[in-house]
Amino acid sequence: MSGRTRKLTESNAMQIAPECAPCVYLQLTRTLEHRGVTDYLPIQRDVMLALGTNWDRYETPAIAIDEMYRVANRATHQTDAYTAEKKRANELAEHFWADHAVPVENLSQRLVYACAANIIDAGLDANPEYLFTQLEGAIEQGLGVDHSPIFWSRLPNKARLLYITDNAGEVVFDRELMRSLRYHGYHLSVLVRHHAFLNDVTRDDVHQVGLSQVANKILDLGDHFTLWAMRDDMLDMWAKEYDGFIIKGIANLESLSHRLLPRPALFLYRAKCPPAARVAAAQWNDNVAWYQNR
Repeated sequence: MSGRTRKLTESNAMQIAPECAPCVYLQLTRTLEHRGVTDYLPIQRDVMLALGTNWDRYETPAIAIDEMYRVANRATHQTDAYTAEKKRANELAEHFWADHAVPVENLSQRLVYACAANIIDAGLDANPEYLFTQLEGAIEQGLGVDHSPIFWSRLPNKARLLYITDNAGEVVFDRELMRSLRYHGYHLSVLVRHHAFLNDVTRDDVHQVGLSQVANKILDLGDHFTLWAMRDDMLDMWAKEYDGFIIKGIANLESLSHRLLPRPALFLYRAKCPPAARVAAAQWNDNVAWYQNR
């Protein structure tokens, strides 16, 4: 099977939904405000024209978000407006971890930390300090959905895992989960973005947060890489190299939950919107470790 997109037929794959339209619009408004734009209307018009003609044909919210930022970047001549927020989020995460660290052998609790830390998202709120006031409470919730035992049971001993990262700040807790995974015998490669996109982890962030200390290999797939557009032959190549995937965050859930992934996949995220909650039959704002049934 080498077609462009092998898709799941499961109804719980994350799809474009009525709630996605106001979410996209809110992200646009916050982005323009953050970039110091004073006249929103022309850019909002261009975004609505670009999205409106294709809205009912988008397979996932990730395509709409990607298109929205393409238009916004072109209009504002900015592609990396979150450098300072990313650095601050990483600093706050390091301080939080230093005060709340759990032993390296405690894989289950470090998994909770990684899921709860998905609350850290400068793309939705440009004030990292505010987001960290909510983190301890999110961790105390534990996992509302926990399919991780299924995922671990599907893996061979010393499995080779590809960990797909999401946002700055939360990546510190991803790093500590990776450290625990290595302690338990797993081999890890880490996928980051090549270019800046919101507050996502990029090549430039790898050394700042020490990912190279816990990963056997750091990967990115180039300037124009978007997960939702990945061809099946690339996934098949991954299947030859990896025994399973750990996929972090809402954007990656949007991009990959509808795809027929060739290896066991565990999606880690916080259900920050109703469509993300529905994917895993979770409650809104649950911490989720969702196993994709293939």
